[in-house]
Amino acid sequence: MSRLPTLKHRMLRTAAWLAGVAAAGLAAADARAQEADPAPAPAAPQRPAFESLLYRFDAERDLADFEPLSGSWSLSAGSLWCTSKGAREELRWRRALTPRGRVTARLLGVGRVALLLRAGAQETQVVLDRGAGQVAIEADGAPLAQRSFESKPGRALALQVEWELDRLKVRVGDDESFTVVRSGSAGPFDGFALLSLQSQPRFEELTIEREPVAETAVRATGRAPLSEGQRLAVEQAPRLLEADDPGRALELLRESLGSKPPDAAEWPAPLLTLLQRVGLRRAALLTREPLATLVAAAKLSAADGSATVTLPLQPGFSGEAAPFRRTDGLVFTLRCADPPLAIEIYRYDQKLKYWFGRDPRLVYSSGGGGATLGRARADEQQDLHPRAERVRAFERSDHEVDGEHAWEYELAWPDPDDASRTLGLRELFVLHRGDTWRLTIAGSPLAQQTAAEDLTWLIERLRFER
Repeated sequence: MSRLPTLKHRMLRTAAWLAGVAAAGLAAADARAQEADPAPAPAAPQRPAFESLLYRFDAERDLADFEPLSGSWSLSAGSLWCTSKGAREELRWRRALTPRGRVTARLLGVGRVALLLRAGAQETQVVLDRGAGQVAIEADGAPLAQRSFESKPGRALALQVEWELDRLKVRVGDDESFTVVRSGSAGPFDGFALLSLQSQPRFEELTIEREPVAETAVRATGRAPLSEGQRLAVEQAPRLLEADDPGRALELLRESLGSKPPDAAEWPAPLLTLLQRVGLRRAALLTREPLATLVAAAKLSAADGSATVTLPLQPGFSGEAAPFRRTDGLVFTLRCADPPLAIEIYRYDQKLKYWFGRDPRLVYSSGGGGATLGRARADEQQDLHPRAERVRAFERSDHEVDGEHAWEYELAWPDPDDASRTLGLRELFVLHRGDTWRLTIAGSPLAQQTAAEDLTWLIERLRFER
């Protein structure tokens, strides 16, 4: 009986020993397998995919990304024409290139053209002479390579140029491509243009592929930087306004915001300035997006519901409605940080009487006096500011306020605390249903001149609600 436990224990120890040997064998086999088949090396980082910009030249908007530096370029019958025949007619692409990319141009008819790639001050041209059946690459006028090619008459001929930092690859039609090594000191390409060389070529299509472009480092405080599309829109919109086409300018600015625009509080200031200029040019466009949303967000209402005013769209302006429910008094207080301006909108009740001047007996005017009240106020303000001069006499204003005629005057006087500075005051008066409304703008003449468009916006966006 005493030997049974001993035998059992021996059998258990033997089983444990065999399990340990098996585990050790498996570990050794696994180590040998790892030595024979090491872990794969980490994959090399992938280059970002190209973004592609296609121009079919069948709509005027296709020319928005191009600027003619010389010659005459236009769209006709679904193609881009150079209608002049100079030695070098240049159409510059207004967007930026990236260190790696590809451009493909489809040429119609016979012509001598070049795809121009710029790297700083250096120019590299890929010159195609379809009539002679030759393609050549030149860097600052020095030949790098030349090839012959064959093309079928009457068909579009594709010229493709692919570039990297150290080489160019060129292909014409269905021929095999050839490569040219670039000088390492030339730097990356940063600009592109089409050239017409003593011919009148036609381009059926142009495709430019490049790596994603970083946002332009143009920032306003607390606001997003201008994207490349917004930068182009900001450059082109003033030209459309000069051509009296604010509708197209608005469309261009709207498109630059993308399908999912960020919050308006982050929009770049140059974009907001141009949107405001569009609204000033044609009031009917204020009901179209994105102006409609911007105007609604910038609108202030009087505490008694008697009026509304819309702040300028660009950053820097703020304001509030005065908390009153009387028939006369301050209605709105507005200010601008840069340039420094203080603005108030005040209402005089037609049923009350008002006195102006150092000595109240000097001037008396009824609240419903309109221009009479304004003239008395102008005399008082000139009297209250020593050495004040009339920059503008009290007269009919160039502006109307909500369909009502306005009168205005301007004063300027030396700052008593700093003789090198000049202070200024501009006031407008409007008679509406017997009440006189005063809009006061206090700030230096220079500040008022700098903010002239914003002040025009304020004057023209004051609305009487009753």
